Amino acid sequence: MPTQSAHTPRYLLISHVPFATGSSHAKFNIGDLWLEDLRAQASAIRRAGMRLVVAAPLMPVFDGRRSGSFNALEITPEDHGFDYHPLPSYITFKEYLKAKSKLSAALTDAIDNAEIIQSGYGGHPFALGEIAWPIAGKLHRKRIWIFDGADPFPRLQLHAAQETNPIKRSLKKIAVRHFEKFCADAVRTADLVFAHNAAVALRFKDVWNSHCHRFDRSFVTDSILLTPQQLDERRQFLTDSAQPLRLVVAGRQIAIKATDHVLRAMKLARDRGVRIELTVMGDGEDLDNFKALAAELNLNDIAHFIGTVPYGKPLFDAWAKNHVMVITNLTAEISRNVMLAMARGLPLIMYTNPGTDDLIRASAAGTLVPKGDIESLAAAFQNAANNRADLAPQAARGLTTAASNTLDATHRRRAELAATLLKSTDQ
Repeated sequence: MPTQSAHTPRYLLISHVPFATGSSHAKFNIGDLWLEDLRAQASAIRRAGMRLVVAAPLMPVFDGRRSGSFNALEITPEDHGFDYHPLPSYITFKEYLKAKSKLSAALTDAIDNAEIIQSGYGGHPFALGEIAWPIAGKLHRKRIWIFDGADPFPRLQLHAAQETNPIKRSLKKIAVRHFEKFCADAVRTADLVFAHNAAVALRFKDVWNSHCHRFDRSFVTDSILLTPQQLDERRQFLTDSAQPLRLVVAGRQIAIKATDHVLRAMKLARDRGVRIELTVMGDGEDLDNFKALAAELNLNDIAHFIGTVPYGKPLFDAWAKNHVMVITNLTAEISRNVMLAMARGLPLIMYTNPGTDDLIRASAAGTLVPKGDIESLAAAFQNAANNRADLAPQAARGLTTAASNTLDATHRRRAELAATLLKSTDQ
């Protein structure tokens, strides 16, 4: 492991995921999953001879909707191996205009005191990376652009198209095109690009180069992986055809997750005699619509909405009662549940998605269904129910894939690549 000198190079991670004030000036509230990711990054960056500094918005109160996590934890950043640089918070255009001057000053200060900066597309109505990138360029810092889990443009385009005011709709579409051009330029000018979604490599293929690196998105740690004994127990559970096929959908219940497609496919499968049940976990603005559809389709006896389940053992214990994880994202966003389901021995039935298709095909850990094809989704449910013996090897292959793509291993590889930028600076 590299020894750290009196001046340890600083790796600045600029993120839109906020911290919130804690019980003292040195303590902050942060989402549990976000903290887990930061711990892994801090450890990997330290191993590579650098120190992680996180520049992120500071909010007065923790907001779980913006945390990318399930629960809040109060921490002292230094106890977890990183430093925190607060940024002004904004979520509206009006708030951005008010914070703009202080935000620019805070980013300039943080970037000026770092050797490497990492930023990406996150933030609303303007990405923090879009603001920080030119500042880092002027200060001649090494720059890493990251696509951390999604190709954001289908979602942004959908949001713009749904605007009812024609003038605002036109302006939003122009803004999306402008941001896509900005991201293309960031890919072209970056010293490194880290992409956790295969779709962005296709989107920016004209500027994709040898400095661009792809990784599978993973929140899996060694403690999450099934043990050999647990895998054996899982195999027995999956192959027990005396039970109905139990499906689970987990995450934010919003339209682009297409839980309504799952319900309609279940209706088709049940009408064909398939014994099937569904557990829906999570909340969201379209949850009531999905519940109403379940009632309309007469699925209330087999479709169970259980709300949000705390991350960790409670969530994984709830998953273990089901046979198959169903993921039907309508945009090229990589659900964290893909790799987590593999780690917990749940075969996958998924809509095709350029962000994950290669992973699913290579791992053979599940079944891909053409996006939006409810008939094919129903057929996949029927096939899984009628061929339980196929589920056990899918679970085993998924576990092997998850074990080779842990959160820690991914961050170690990224940190090793980042460290080469310091060597090029020294030469």
